[in-house]
Amino acid sequence: QDRGVSYCSRECQENAKGFNDVETRADWSSFVDYCRTHNFKYPLMVKRLCCMIISGALPADCLDILQPAALSSEMISKIEDGYGLLWNAFRKANFKDDDVAFLTKQWYTAMLARIRINAFCIDLVGGSCGEDLLSLAAAAVEGEGAVGHAVYMLPSFYNHDCDPNAHILWLQNADARLMTLRDVEEGEELRICYIDASMGYEARQTLLSQGFGFCCNCLRCQSGD
Repeated sequence: QDRGVSYCSRECQENAKGFNDVETRADWSSFVDYCRTHNFKYPLMVKRLCCMIISGALPADCLDILQPAALSSEMISKIEDGYGLLWNAFRKANFKDDDVAFLTKQWYTAMLARIRINAFCIDLVGGSCGEDLLSLAAAAVEGEGAVGHAVYMLPSFYNHDCDPNAHILWLQNADARLMTLRDVEEGEELRICYIDASMGYEARQTLLSQGFGFCCNCLRCQSGD
């Protein structure tokens, strides 16, 4: 960890060499303190995304294809404080105006809205692909191996189902693996559960509505289970 820069593992840090030089140029202490005080994690992901864009690793519109969350006026108000701290960190580090031209308040808010409902919590459950999949999936739900959050473009397009036929797992590293939970028919859509599937009907509907902006109408929810 250096000046507010941290990685989940040595491997992650090695993979970040392309933009690590950009990230370590600035002092993120105030920004990290702000995130820690408010228990925010997604602004930290936007900060790292900014560094990747400045380094040339990604274009500024790389997440535009993802569905954004609906942000309340209260959320937007809190977001503005973080934007100011992020912007000041780049300016104090003497980044050129052209380097951070993409970093407008509108862009920052849009990226947070997309990351908020598309980021996956990485739970390293250990084990291997040959182990019992249901046991591994249950371990992931417990979240005991959580090491961070990340956006995976293709997995973000999987739709939700409270009785899913697939689950995304992280075994030994941050490489996401999709594993089926049962036999899948030819042409059947693969669906994952965005939340803890063991929750009751009302709790699931509330969490999906507040966290993801939709009410689930899957077969399980239609039955009231």
